[in-house]
Parts: sequence; C-alpha cells; structure tokens
Amino acid sequence: MNALHPPTAQSAVALTLRNRIARAFGRSAGSYDKHADLQRQVADCLLAMLPVNVHSARILDLGCGTGYCSARLRQRFPASSVLALDLALPMLTVAARQLNAEADQAAANVQMLCADAQALPLKSNSVDLLVSSLALQWCSDPVAVFAGIRRVLRPGGIALVSTMGPATLQALREAWAAVDADSHGNEFLPASQLQQAAATAGLQMQLQRDVVVRHYSSLLALAHEMKALGANVVTSATNALTTPAAFKAAAAAFARLRQQDGIPVEWEIYFLILRKPMESGPP
Repeated sequence: MNALHPPTAQSAVALTLRNRIARAFGRSAGSYDKHADLQRQVADCLLAMLPVNVHSARILDLGCGTGYCSARLRQRFPASSVLALDLALPMLTVAARQLNAEADQAAANVQMLCADAQALPLKSNSVDLLVSSLALQWCSDPVAVFAGIRRVLRPGGIALVSTMGPATLQALREAWAAVDADSHGNEFLPASQLQQAAATAGLQMQLQRDVVVRHYSSLLALAHEMKALGANVVTSATNALTTPAAFKAAAAAFARLRQQDGIPVEWEIYFLILRKPMESGPP
C-alpha cells in the first residue's frame, strides 16, 4: 500500500473480508473435495459449454480451488498452458499435489498463482480462454472482476463463468428470518446486475440459468457442509454473531420445510459466456 495513499475505512474492510475468505477456503482445502459434489456438477456443466472450435494456447482457471477444472482443461487442451489462480494458497497446494499425482499427465503445463480475482497480476491480452467456476460470488466488486477479465483476454477471447444467483439458499434465509432480522447468509447478485457489470467492462455476455435442489437432514448438516467447503463466510457488513439459542430456533424453522427426501435447498446457478470483442483499442 502506497504510504501517500493510506487505506480508507472502506478499503480496509474490503481487505479484511478478502483475508477472511482466503483463510476460510485455506482451512477447508483438505476437506473440500469430500463435499464438493455440487461444485463438480456445476464445473462439468460449465466446461460442456466450451465451443467445439476453441483452440487455446493460454488458459486461466480463475478461482481454481483444488484444481478440478484445471485438470480437465489440461486434458482437453494438452498442448496449451494452464494457469491455476486462487486466493487461498492451501488450495493451490492441494491442486498442485493432485495434478502431479495423475499418472497419465505431467503437470509441467499447469502453473500455480496465488492472487486476487479482483486485481489480476497478468499482462493485458495474454489469455485466450478463461474459466471460472463458482468464484465470482465471493468477489465484492464484479465490475472490477469483469474489467480484469476483459483486460487479460486477447481480442476475441472467451471467458466461461459460473456463479450463484439470488434464489440460492433461500430456505436458509427464511429459517433465520423467523428468528431475527440480522444477516446470517450471503446475498447473490441478480442477472441484471451481472449483465450491467459485463456491459460496463465492455464484454459481450450470454447468460443461462439453472436451479439445483439438494436435500439436507438438518440445518446443522448444511452448516457442516458449507464449513467443510470454506463457504461459511458471511460477506455482509451487518452480519451478527450466532448464539446457540438462535441457531436452535433457526434449525427448528428450517426443519419445518422437511419433505420426504429431506429439507430441500435451492442453488440457483448462472452460466455466463463472456466474449472480448475483436478490436484494436486499449484492453
């Protein structure tokens, strides 16, 4: 941080939040893959949207986690170089170990970089294809993320991005709303804001929506899964501490939603196809 420009209160809060998110995902690096069924399902759907005529030399896996997408991108484009980027260093450690453990592939064409998606430390016009699965929702400034994506993509480059929509975890919010008015969960951006952010950044965007319903035995089971994934950071500045009595009341409200297969929880998923126009102007 430049001493001539000391951090503002707002930037300090944002930095603290990014640190909290990095620590949470770092702590979950060892348990993540055991609980990441939904994440792998979404990643598979995202990668299936790759145009058949894409030939990439330089690929960025933005928010790579334990390297699930990186491994598949390496299989799809064996002659290309893949850069796996994540905010949490322990995630990169697990990704590197798992990529190296694959007997049929050498990990030499996958590089690791610990960095923030909101401030990409990459050269302009240096990436042919960018893939980012379920990382965007952890970024407080989507305009900055999309601007960074546009800058690093080469003209005509493509980015495939999945993120969560506002209907995600609605059952959880309803359960807590029966207890108090505090924020105990994250709010996710609607499609209109994502479209506006992409347009502001100068990216062409197509959006597809899907809803995945998963069933849980209890609020505690859902909470344990989210913690094991590192997804238990509440990004709202107004979130309150949870007391045992409040959690018990929310769990009771959550249990009233039970159906035959368990308590249904919706995950709204947006799939974005972003294109940088073919142009000669600045990135």
